[in-house]
Amino acid sequence: MKSNPVIFAFVFLVLGFLITFSYQQTKSSAEIVQVNDQDWERDYYYRKQLIEMEESNKQLRTELYQTRQAVKEMEQEIGEGTDDLKQLVETKTTLQKLTGELAVTGDGIMVTLKDASYIPSEDHANQYIVHDRHIHQTVNELFSAGAKAVAINGQRIYRNSYITCIGPVISVDGNAYPAPFVISAIGDQDILDVSLNLKNGVIDQLVQDNIEVTIEKKSDIEMQAKDI
Repeated sequence: MKSNPVIFAFVFLVLGFLITFSYQQTKSSAEIVQVNDQDWERDYYYRKQLIEMEESNKQLRTELYQTRQAVKEMEQEIGEGTDDLKQLVETKTTLQKLTGELAVTGDGIMVTLKDASYIPSEDHANQYIVHDRHIHQTVNELFSAGAKAVAINGQRIYRNSYITCIGPVISVDGNAYPAPFVISAIGDQDILDVSLNLKNGVIDQLVQDNIEVTIEKKSDIEMQAKDI
């Protein structure tokens, strides 16, 4: 029984310690973080900024995708346009050759028209010589058959050229040439030849008019550009 006071003292000491510890724990656990208006507004501001930035990034990604698509389409158009441009240049060059603005070289044929070597005494000589209409017929047929360029006795014929008879000679753009008349044409040799020799075609008409006609296929015929 003498130990009771000691025991009670020890019990009260432990009890006091427990009460003190419990109080401290309760105090710390019950502590609530107080957020004032300023902090709340700042937090709201930053959240709002973050949302706006995310929306802005989303919009920029969309614009970037659209821009890349536009660039891709432009590249395709440029690629396709290169072929178109090349074709336009080729067409322009072809037209310049046809109009005589550029020199032209190529294979073709050469048609020679001569006055008849024999003239019956009962006929008029005028019926056996080459006239400007014979030249016109031949030149027109050659161009119709696809000739790229035509020349008479070496003088190139242009869209506005004129061919006329001046007595016994033929005038080509004011330059006189006597017979024989050598008409050169650059183009597909077979097509030009077939076109001239069609039944009842140009050659048949020339022969009926007593014109002596020879046709030869020639390579590398050269014709100069028109002086501008």
